[in-house]
Amino acid sequence: MPQICKTIQEKIEETRQEARQECKNVSRTITETICSWMPWPLDDLCNAISRVITEVICTTIWVLITVISWITKVVCEVISIIDWIISHTIGFLEWLVNRILTFPEWLGCLIGIKGYNKNFRICPMVLTTNEGKPIVPIATIQRQIDTAIKIYKEECNINVLASPIVIKPETSHLLQVSACDAGAYFHGDRMELNQLACCNGGFLDSIKCLRFPSGLVWPMKTLRAIWVDTIDGGKRGCFMPMESYILIASSGAVDTLAHEMGHAGDLAHTDDTGNLMNTPSRTDSNLSSLQCCTVRTSKFVSIF
Repeated sequence: MPQICKTIQEKIEETRQEARQECKNVSRTITETICSWMPWPLDDLCNAISRVITEVICTTIWVLITVISWITKVVCEVISIIDWIISHTIGFLEWLVNRILTFPEWLGCLIGIKGYNKNFRICPMVLTTNEGKPIVPIATIQRQIDTAIKIYKEECNINVLASPIVIKPETSHLLQVSACDAGAYFHGDRMELNQLACCNGGFLDSIKCLRFPSGLVWPMKTLRAIWVDTIDGGKRGCFMPMESYILIASSGAVDTLAHEMGHAGDLAHTDDTGNLMNTPSRTDSNLSSLQCCTVRTSKFVSIF
């Protein structure tokens, strides 16, 4: 929706500029084809009248287009806010219901009942520069994915299933994003990032980007991992509760993806420097049994 609104606003502004130029052209045409042939002082009177008429008409048109632009902007902002409220309300309800339904599984996991594999599906996508070049090399992204696969398989018996890396064109305006604080929830770039789609090939293709939570509540989108250039505050990665995507900066370490996936799996930071959830001076990527059980029963991890 933010991108659509931006396109509409650009078209309206373009129309406003074109209308202004057309008014000048009409005034010039009247002066050159009609008024210039009249004798003095009728030519001056004709010029004055034509300028007044064209100015009144042009000003009226300009005001109307400005009002339309303002109304469109307000409508787009209201729709974006409503969309944000709905999506985050659904996200919270999904998290809550999933946690309730998977509580017995979480308790069983803590006492060692976790013999079967579970799947953590992600959709990696990278934004591009003005020239259409991925802001982070594909090889670098693949190394982070491979690291996440290794960590979660060895530590938690979780299969990280990554769909093919998606390169998102015309996203250079999103390369510098806001930090992970409360104000960022309503920041324009977050609303636009939330609209980035992983599967654009129609209904059948979109099914590939759905997941069934551990509690089998309802199918929802897989976790999107979005590589950007920088995150405010110099952060290497970012996840905000109730969102369905994580951000990884171009300065991210090889295990930054795995770290942010941990946050998406309800893990908080820890002081243990050998733990994956330590930041920013971790020396290893270990996960405790409690952490693994928490991730295994989180909403982004499924049995399918």
